[in-house]
Amino acid sequence: MKKYLLPKNCKPYKANLHCHSTKSDGRYDVQKLKEMYKSRGYSIVAFSDHNVLIPHPELREDDFIPMTATEIDVNDAHGHCYHLNFFSSDKDKTEFPPIERVYSVEGVNKIIKTGNENGFLCQYNHPRWSFQNAPDFVGLQGLWSFEVFNTGCQIEMDDGWGDYEYEVICRDGHVYPVTTATDDNHNGMTDDLDSPYCDSFKGWTTIYAPALTYGAIFEAMKRGDCYGTTGPEITALYTENDRVYVECTPSAYVGIRFESRRADRRCSFEDEITSADFDISGEYDHFRIIVRDKYGNRAMTRAFTKKELE
Repeated sequence: MKKYLLPKNCKPYKANLHCHSTKSDGRYDVQKLKEMYKSRGYSIVAFSDHNVLIPHPELREDDFIPMTATEIDVNDAHGHCYHLNFFSSDKDKTEFPPIERVYSVEGVNKIIKTGNENGFLCQYNHPRWSFQNAPDFVGLQGLWSFEVFNTGCQIEMDDGWGDYEYEVICRDGHVYPVTTATDDNHNGMTDDLDSPYCDSFKGWTTIYAPALTYGAIFEAMKRGDCYGTTGPEITALYTENDRVYVECTPSAYVGIRFESRRADRRCSFEDEITSADFDISGEYDHFRIIVRDKYGNRAMTRAFTKKELE
C-alpha cells in the first residue's frame, strides 16, 4: 500500500518561519518585509519579533499569510540561551501566557508546555549560535520543530546549521520534531538583497497544505507536512512495499539516514539525480531523507518512525 509522507493533493507553500521587523530589532517594517518575501516567491512569513506577540491583519491577502508568532528567550549568566519561536493557532492573539524564565531543561519544558496548552506550536532555534550542548536540548518535550538551518547565524558566525543536533535529539531524546530552515533575518548587514551578506531568502520551509489560509497552514504545520531546505526541493515522498521513494529537483545526492549507522545514498558530481528509492524493511526506529545539490545546499525531512508507517 502506498503511503504519502508529503501529501499528494496539497500545494507546496514557501515560508520563512523566523523573521524580525522594526517591532523588535529588525531593520525593516513588516510591510517592506512582506513585499521583499512575496517578490521571492514566499507565501508565508512568521513575524517572530522578540518577546512580543503582534498579529498583522493588515498584511493578509489571498496569496500571503502573516503568521502570528513570537521569539521568547531564556538566558543564563554565561552567554548560553534558549530561543524558542511560538506560532499561534489564533491569528489575532496578542499575548503569550505568563511564564517564568528559568535556564534549565525543566524550566524551558514548563514554558513549552504552557505554549502548547494555549494553542502554540514551539520551534527550537539555532542550537550552535545559542552555545547549546546535547544536555540542553535532548530532554526537551513538546517541540513542534527543530531549526536545522538559520541564515542569520550562518552569515554572522558560520553557525547556522543544526542538522547534527537534530540527529541527536531524535536518536537520544526519542522525540521527532519537524525540520525547519529559516532566515532569522534582521537585515542589518546590507541593504542589497542580492548580496552574500544579506540574511534573507537563503533558508526556508516548504509547507504542504490544501489551501493558503491561516487555519490550513497551521494544521499542515501541526501534522508535520513540511520540510526545511536551503535550495533543493522534494517534490514527492512516499513509501510502498518496504521502500521509500523520493522525487526532487535536480540534485547531486539523495540519501537516507536511520538512527544507527545504517544508511544509503545515490550520488553524482552534477545535479542530475531527480529520483531515488531505498529499502526500509527490517527493524529501525526512524529514518530521514536528505537531498543535496552540488553547491552543498540541502533539503532535510523530519524523522519518520517505523511505527507511524504501520
